[in-house]
Amino acid sequence: MKRQIYDLTDEPFAVFVNRVGTVLQGEKIPFYIGGGVAVQSYVLDMLSQKYSHDILGLVHDPLLRIQDYIRSTDDVDVALQLPDTGESERIMKVTSIVPKFAFEEIPPSSDYVLEVRSARTGASRPTYRLYKDGKGSEEEVIAMNIFRSQVEGLRGLDEKWYSHFIDQSRNLKVPYSSKYELSIRVPKLEHLLAMKISNSRAKDLMDNKNLTDLLKNQLKSLDFEEMERILLPQHQNNYNHFLNLHYPHLL
Repeated sequence: MKRQIYDLTDEPFAVFVNRVGTVLQGEKIPFYIGGGVAVQSYVLDMLSQKYSHDILGLVHDPLLRIQDYIRSTDDVDVALQLPDTGESERIMKVTSIVPKFAFEEIPPSSDYVLEVRSARTGASRPTYRLYKDGKGSEEEVIAMNIFRSQVEGLRGLDEKWYSHFIDQSRNLKVPYSSKYELSIRVPKLEHLLAMKISNSRAKDLMDNKNLTDLLKNQLKSLDFEEMERILLPQHQNNYNHFLNLHYPHLL
C-alpha cells in the first residue's frame, strides 16, 4: 500500500511529531527524533531565522519555494535510551507507550477535528492513521521506526555513539504559527550529519546539501573535530566526499 509522505509544514504531521515528544518526555525516557524529521526541523529553524517567519509564513511567502529545501518522509525515526533490563522488558515498555501517541484534538491553525488512531501496534514499527472530521484514507498513515538499542539504532556507525548522541541531543523550538510552537528533540547537528555521511544514500546527500547550504548562508560553523572523531577512519572516503562538495577548503 502506498503511503502519504509528510513534512513539518503539514499541520497534522507536525502536531503528531510534537505529541510523540510530549509523551516521551512525560515518560522520562531519554530520546531523540532523527532521520528526515530532524533534517526538516533544522532546515525550518534556519529558514525561520533567515526570513523572520513562522512555518506558515514560510509556506505562504511568494518569494520562497519551501519544496526546494524540504524533503518529505513517510516515517518518524525515534531513538530511545531504555534501561538495560533485557530485551523483553524493553519491548514491553515500548509497547505500553505506543498507544499514547494516538490523540484527538483541534489543530491550532485549523477548525477541523484531527484524530490520530493506532493502526498497527508493535515495539518497532507501529503505524497511525489520520482522520479529519472522521474522514481518512488508506494512504493517510504515519509509520514510526522505534529504536530501542545501540545495535539497531545506528546504521554504519559504531554502536558506542548511540548513548552519546542521545545524551547530546537538543530541543529545537520552531514557531509553526503565531499561536503554536514545535518543540522537537533532535540530535546535535554534527551528529545528524555524521549519520547522514556514514550512509551517503541519495536522500542523505540531498539532506547534507540542504543543511550545509543554509549553514553557510547564515555563517554558522560546524564542529568538524567532533564529526571526524565519529566518522574516521571507517568512513574516511564518505567524509572526504562531503568536504569536497561542501567545504573543499578543509581538504
